[in-house]
Amino acid sequence: MKKINSKSSSIRLRILIITISTVICISIAILFAGYQIVSKNLLNNMIQTSEIKVSFLSNSINSNINNVMNFIYTCKANRKIINFAMDDNTGSALTKRDAHDFVFENYRANKSIAQSLVRVVILGNERSDIIQVVEVSNSSTFVSSESILSLPYFDKLINKDGKDSVGILSDPFFTTKKVSMIPMAEPIYHPFEDKTVGYVFTELSINAITNPIHENIPESNTNLYFRIDSHLYKYVNDTLEPCRDSFTLIEDMSNYALNNKTEITRMFNNETSEIVFLISRPLDIDGWYITECVSTDEFSTVLQKSFTNMLLLILIAGCFISVALYLFLYKTVSVPVAKLRKRIKRIEKGDFSRDPSTEWNHELGDIGRTINNLSETVQEMVDQKVEDEKKKSEYEYKMLQSQINPHFLYNTLNSIKWMATIQNAPGIAEMTTALSRLMKSVSKGTKSTISIKRELELVKDYFTIQKYRYGGIITMKIENDEPDLLSCEILKFSLQPIVENAIFHGIEPKGTAGTITIHIFSDEEKDIHIDITDDGIGMEEETMIKILNEPSDSTVFFKEIGISNVNKRIQYNYGDKYGLFIKSEVGEYTTVTVLLPNIKCEDEL
Repeated sequence: MKKINSKSSSIRLRILIITISTVICISIAILFAGYQIVSKNLLNNMIQTSEIKVSFLSNSINSNINNVMNFIYTCKANRKIINFAMDDNTGSALTKRDAHDFVFENYRANKSIAQSLVRVVILGNERSDIIQVVEVSNSSTFVSSESILSLPYFDKLINKDGKDSVGILSDPFFTTKKVSMIPMAEPIYHPFEDKTVGYVFTELSINAITNPIHENIPESNTNLYFRIDSHLYKYVNDTLEPCRDSFTLIEDMSNYALNNKTEITRMFNNETSEIVFLISRPLDIDGWYITECVSTDEFSTVLQKSFTNMLLLILIAGCFISVALYLFLYKTVSVPVAKLRKRIKRIEKGDFSRDPSTEWNHELGDIGRTINNLSETVQEMVDQKVEDEKKKSEYEYKMLQSQINPHFLYNTLNSIKWMATIQNAPGIAEMTTALSRLMKSVSKGTKSTISIKRELELVKDYFTIQKYRYGGIITMKIENDEPDLLSCEILKFSLQPIVENAIFHGIEPKGTAGTITIHIFSDEEKDIHIDITDDGIGMEEETMIKILNEPSDSTVFFKEIGISNVNKRIQYNYGDKYGLFIKSEVGEYTTVTVLLPNIKCEDEL
C-alpha cells in the first residue's frame, strides 16, 4: 500500500494554505483599493494646496497691478493731463506744472504705485517736452518724446490687438544698470473729438509680481512661472527670468479645481522629461497668468511612503491571522486526527473494541463514531463472507436457470405489442417494438459491421425508448447530405453509445428540453463524417480527453460498449487516422465526430 505523506496531505495544512491564500488575495485587493484611494486623495490635496497658494498670489499681484492701472486711467482721464497733451505751446509752464503736480501727487498718494512702477511719462502729440515721474534710484539718461515714440514696440503697445504682448524687457533708458520692466501705453483722447492727443507711457516693475511671492512663499518651496501671452518666465532669486521649458499637454484636470477660474493640467516637460502638474490662475490683465509647477516626484514619494505603511500593516495583520489560525487548527483538527489514526491502526491489528474517546461533538467526532460502528461489524462481515462464498455456486445456478430463450422473449414482446395496440396504447407498442428490434440486433449474427442505414435504424429504436422515458422532451434530427453514404459500412453499435452519452451526460443535467442532431457528410478525401451534436451542458477539455481514453460506465443493456471502446474499435479496424473526435463549449454544445473510410457494406452491394 502506498504510504501517504501526512504533511503534504494534512487537512489542517490545506485549510491553512487556502486561508492564507485568501487573506493574501483580500490583502492585495485592499492594498490596490487603498492605493487608488490614497493616490486620488493625495493628488487632490496637493492640487488644492497649490491652487490656494496660486489664488492667494494672484490676488496680491492683482492688487498691485490694479493700483497701477487705476493710476494710469486717472491720469489719462484728467483734464489737466489732457490740456497738457493738447497744448501746442511747449513753453507753457503753467499747463505743464499743473499736469506734473497732478501726476506727482497721485503717484505719491499710494506707496505701492512707487514700488510697482519704474517710470511714468506723459507726452502729447503737439509738443516735444514730456512729464516724467521716476524714482531717484531709477534715474536714467535723458528721455524725450521722440525717444519714446521711436521705441520699436511702442506701436504694438497702443494697438489693442497686441496689448501688453511684448513681455518683460530691459529699460532702454538706463545706462548704469539693467532694470527689468513691462512696458505699457495708454492713449489720451481729445475730450470732444475722436482722436488721440497724447499717451501715458508706463514701465511696470517686475517687483509688482515678485514682491508678493518673496513676502509670502519661501524660496525653497517655489517653482513658479509668470506668463504674458506667449512669453513664459520663471521666478528665480526674486526675479523673473525667461524660461526655456516647453510643455506638452497630457490631460486637462480642471475638474479637481476648487474655483472654476483655475486651470489645472498634467503636462510633460520636454526639457526635463518628467511629468508635472501646472496650476494656473489668470490675472486681471488678459493673457497674464501666475502658474505653479508641481513635480510628480514629491507626489510619488508621499504615495510610496503611504503604500509602504499600508503594506507593512497588512503583512503584520496577515502574520497574526496565520499564527492564530495555525494554533486553532492544531487544537481542533490535528489532535483529533492523530487519535483517529491511532484508532485505525488498532483496528488493523485486530482490535475491534469501541473507543468512546474518539466520539467528539463535531464533524471529526462523527467520523470517530462511524469508525467504532464499523469496527463492531467487521467480524460479522467476515463471517458473512464465508457463508456467501458457500452459496455462490447455488446463486450462479439459479441465475442460469433464470435466463430466457431469446425467441421466447421476442414472442412475448410481440404479444405485449399487440395487446398494447388492441388497448389503444401506441406508446407502449412503439417502445416494445423498438426494444424487440434492439434485442434481435444484439443477438443476431456475429458480423461486426453493418450499413450506416441499419445503424441509424438501431439508433432510432434506442431513441424511441429514451424518448418515452423522458416524456418526449428530447428530440433527434438526422441530416444526410449524400444519400449514397447510407450504404457504406460502420461498426455495429458505434452511434448508440454516443447518443446515449449525449442524453445522459449532455441534455439530462441541463434539466430542460434538448435536441440531438446527426449530420452525415463526406470531405474532400471522400472520408465519411458523422457528427452527433447535442445542445446540452457541454464539457471541458479534460473531460473530452478522459472520455476518449478511459473506459466509461455503460448501461446494463449495452454492457462493454462505451465511447472509448467505440473509438478503439474504429482505430483497430480502419487505422489511427479514423475514430472519434470531440468539440465542445461548456454550457453550449458537444459535437462527437465519427470519422470512417468510405467503404461500401457487403450487405448493401
